[in-house]
Amino acid sequence: MSLEPRAIVCIAIWTLLPCVLNEVGSCRQHRSPGGFLSSRPQPCRTHNTLKEIFTCIWLILLIQPLSRGAGPVFTQQPTDLVVVAGQPVTLPCSIPGYHGMVLWLRDGMALGVNRDVSGYPRYDIVGDHGKGEYHLLIQRTEMQDDAFFECQAIQAAIRSRPARLTVLVPPDDPVIVGSPVVSLRAGDHLNLTCHADNAKPAASIIWIRNGLVLSGAMYSKTLLRDGRRESTVSTLYLSPSNIESGQQITCRASNKAAPNGKDTTVTVDIQHLPLVNLTVDPQPVLEGNLVRFHCAAKANPPVIYYRWAKGGHPIPEVTGDSYEVVVDHSFFTESVSCEVTNALGNTNISRNVDVYFGPRMAAEPQSLQVDLGSDAIFNCAWTGNPSLTIVWMKRGSGVVLSNKNTLTLKAVKQEDAGKYLCRAVVPRVGAGEKEVSLTVNGPPTISSTQTQQALYGEKGQIKCFIRSTPPPDRIAWSWKETVLESGTSGRYTVETVSTEEGVISTLTMSNIVPADFQTIYNCTAWNSFGSDTEIIRLKEQGEAPSGGVATLYLPIYHSYLFFCRSISTYLSPFLRLSPFLSLYLPIYVSGSLPPSLSICLTFAIPISVPLYFYSSLRLSLPFLSLPPSLFITLPLSLPLPPHPSLSISISVSLTSMCVPIEVSLHPVTICHL
Repeated sequence: MSLEPRAIVCIAIWTLLPCVLNEVGSCRQHRSPGGFLSSRPQPCRTHNTLKEIFTCIWLILLIQPLSRGAGPVFTQQPTDLVVVAGQPVTLPCSIPGYHGMVLWLRDGMALGVNRDVSGYPRYDIVGDHGKGEYHLLIQRTEMQDDAFFECQAIQAAIRSRPARLTVLVPPDDPVIVGSPVVSLRAGDHLNLTCHADNAKPAASIIWIRNGLVLSGAMYSKTLLRDGRRESTVSTLYLSPSNIESGQQITCRASNKAAPNGKDTTVTVDIQHLPLVNLTVDPQPVLEGNLVRFHCAAKANPPVIYYRWAKGGHPIPEVTGDSYEVVVDHSFFTESVSCEVTNALGNTNISRNVDVYFGPRMAAEPQSLQVDLGSDAIFNCAWTGNPSLTIVWMKRGSGVVLSNKNTLTLKAVKQEDAGKYLCRAVVPRVGAGEKEVSLTVNGPPTISSTQTQQALYGEKGQIKCFIRSTPPPDRIAWSWKETVLESGTSGRYTVETVSTEEGVISTLTMSNIVPADFQTIYNCTAWNSFGSDTEIIRLKEQGEAPSGGVATLYLPIYHSYLFFCRSISTYLSPFLRLSPFLSLYLPIYVSGSLPPSLSICLTFAIPISVPLYFYSSLRLSLPFLSLPPSLFITLPLSLPLPPHPSLSISISVSLTSMCVPIEVSLHPVTICHL
């Protein structure tokens, strides 16, 4: 049987094919767009020259026109696929009826012949060989598999369409800089940075708080050296008003390879100076009771220590968050402070205690000595809590002169001289008072009784009572043709004695004769401001003087009724009523004084019910050799029934030598403070 020339050529080529085909699997060839095999072959193990390789390629290319009559075709070809790195994928290639060599190429590089891809451990050729199935199985896709794949039938000189295998790579687990806890100082802005690296395509990052997506983040992307993967960085900015300590903020990175995303969470830790609240219990509180201070602090980082002080002076013995002390009035003006310290610094807070206390003298008034016609100004300052009331009065008068700290007396007269009281009252707590003196510089004033008594044949005395500021420079007695300032002249002697109330000059006659009862005696006193004179007559004892035995003057000034309240520390407050009336009764007695004087004071106190409370005080005062004019102060303390407003009537009876003399007085109103 003869062969056609074409067949002879075919046989010759077939003879040479093992030379080429045996080497194809080990040659590194690269596909070119215009040819079946690459035009840039590299040396094979058997054929070491470039000429021999080109000869092999030329012979292989010659097969194409010789084999067109056979007509094998692809029934399955690889198509474009997208796969996530790490997942398996199969690229189909079926050529039914074809029994020649099959070659797979990746980006133009031959992977192996037929079913031999031993150079790629993750690759395998699967399918039914008898059916012409040469499917390429990639066990675990990697980034290097992201390429074009092509299936070629060598003897049939056909190739599949190029198929693009796209490998997606999920991002690495996102990382928030500073996680898991980001600390910042209160008032500072929060900047969070999240990285999502090695993703293909680049990861998208969102920030989530309390299930809500936060806006305003900034993004940047960086292409890695392999030219395929990218890293994404997102920065979130939050203002101080938009963050709270303990909040959790999530960074979620996602791409097509990880559509559900990968999360990482950071906890916001806002550090601040101690937040302090200082409480005082109980308050208000009466002076002398126990008070507890509690210093409640919230701090991040935690509290290191507490410091206490009162009025700026440390209390080293107290180191905890509580302080107990029995309070006095000083706690009203000197605050108690609690200083709490943590690692960031300290916070100091202070409180005053609302202590109820009675009046305390803040500025003590001073006694004054002024000239006649000048102004007298007294200053008196008290402290007390609750607010106190100040009253200025003159001793022996019921007139309130001022309710202020200052008492001003304009153009004083000599009768303004005397004792003045500055009294302070704290309602339901207590009262206090301070007495000062006003001395008026002026001419002397003589207040002696114009008619005095003596016994015939006995020693007799005439007294002249002089009030004088400054003290009198000279005191003289004159009668008939005689003037005597001091010493003895005949049966007359002059003696002068100084007392707190003034000066008493006494003219003593050794033997009273009838002519003495007919003589007019003149007592005169001088000082730098002037003089005063008093004419005194001597009566024989036993004669009743005109107007009674004696005259009693009893001016009453305002008194105060206090209700005291006591508070138990452990029981509910209760009211204990202890009404108490304090009266000062200045009594002026003038006239012919007996050896003793009996005074009876009777108090009749009407209240709202038909009941009268009577109290009386009887005093017997021996006068002995006291002057015929006397000033007496009777301090009285009487318990009274509780009532908000009382009107007190006072009746006074004076008994002298068993002869009663009635003196009527105006009622005095007692004010409930």
